Amino acid sequence: MRLYLLCLFIFSCGGNSELSRINFTQYVDSKNLRIFGKEDVDSDFLDKVASSYDAMFGDNFKIDEDMRSHYLSTSLDKRVFQRVGLESSFSENESYADNGKIPGPYRHNCTDYIWQESSGGPRQINEVIEHLLHTATNVILNLAYPADWGFMNSSTRLREAMQEASDKGVYNVSQYDEFKDDTEGYNSVITQEYAYWLILAEWNYFDISGNRDNENITGNSEFSLGTSDEIRDQLPIGHKLYVDYIEKILTEPDKQLIESLFK
Repeated sequence: MRLYLLCLFIFSCGGNSELSRINFTQYVDSKNLRIFGKEDVDSDFLDKVASSYDAMFGDNFKIDEDMRSHYLSTSLDKRVFQRVGLESSFSENESYADNGKIPGPYRHNCTDYIWQESSGGPRQINEVIEHLLHTATNVILNLAYPADWGFMNSSTRLREAMQEASDKGVYNVSQYDEFKDDTEGYNSVITQEYAYWLILAEWNYFDISGNRDNENITGNSEFSLGTSDEIRDQLPIGHKLYVDYIEKILTEPDKQLIESLFK
């Protein structure tokens, strides 16, 4: 993966005021997604994020080339991007996340940060996979297939699938009640989190991403189903959404590869 530097001037990070001024000075491209990194992010980590996204585009017999092509062209045409920052800098000064302009023509088509943690392992894997999938579903699929992946209309397939999981007690959205005053923000967050849990379970990724609460359930207190068999048997609307879109565009990334990237 080739790393691009946006500027050569880098100042020292001597205090909290300095942290709030750290800018995006580097980026890598992966499958028509531009991944911007703040200057205190390790270039090696940025490269590993790009490699993780690359790994989601392996070839297999289930891929629909026309759908994948539409997904990729949408990402490029709409200038979708991903932000990466250093978690310890954000912990010291929360304004670190809000500062730093993304270079044009990139503007608004993004969601969330990926934080570089102090160490690897399941927590770091979850951080990378979760927020790449948020970008894939909440941004790119929403732009490419708004009739099915839009989050504001209650009749879209995404909203219907999410409602199925909620009604059956599989998906607990109570922790997002604080967003209810902002209708758009609330619908955005509960659907993007649902889509992440759905895909994570279909990929059987709960264990390597550290999202299994205990031995008694395959999932956790927010999303109780953690395997593809359970999704197929108990959430037929969600499983059909996965089969009709995710399975035709993305590929489950090789677990050994992902674990090797974030040891």
